[in-house]
Amino acid sequence: MTTLEHDIRLAYINTLLDGGYTRLADSTTNPTEGYIVGGVTEPTTMDLHAVATSMAYVEVGKQYEEFKELWLKYKMQLNETISLKFSYTTNLFKSGLGVGTWIHEGQIYFDIVQHIYSLDVATKLAKERSEIAVYDCANQKDILL
Repeated sequence: MTTLEHDIRLAYINTLLDGGYTRLADSTTNPTEGYIVGGVTEPTTMDLHAVATSMAYVEVGKQYEEFKELWLKYKMQLNETISLKFSYTTNLFKSGLGVGTWIHEGQIYFDIVQHIYSLDVATKLAKERSEIAVYDCANQKDILL
């Protein structure tokens, strides 16, 4: 198994078990301090499938393939965002960017996210980006805005 495949499987399993997952560009996963703010790019969603049937194995496989496709899409967007969108006129900084997932109302959300250490800054950015929450890494919970 390649490192990339391992990373995607880890993201998938953590998303399903923990309700979300973050992998920063510097390879940090699920930071334990600070706040995660989405909305760097437009999010994409996929349906979260309940799989309690005799077709469970097939459904999990389909769901994983869709997850993998979207994860790779956002990993590519992350690389493009880091290499192309930075200038002195933007408030977006290269450090702290990553790919994030979040389960909300039966959907898995994919987004480019930003790791911020200040709650005030995280809240301000989230409101500017019309986000509904920031993620509190230390307490492992959403802070609804």
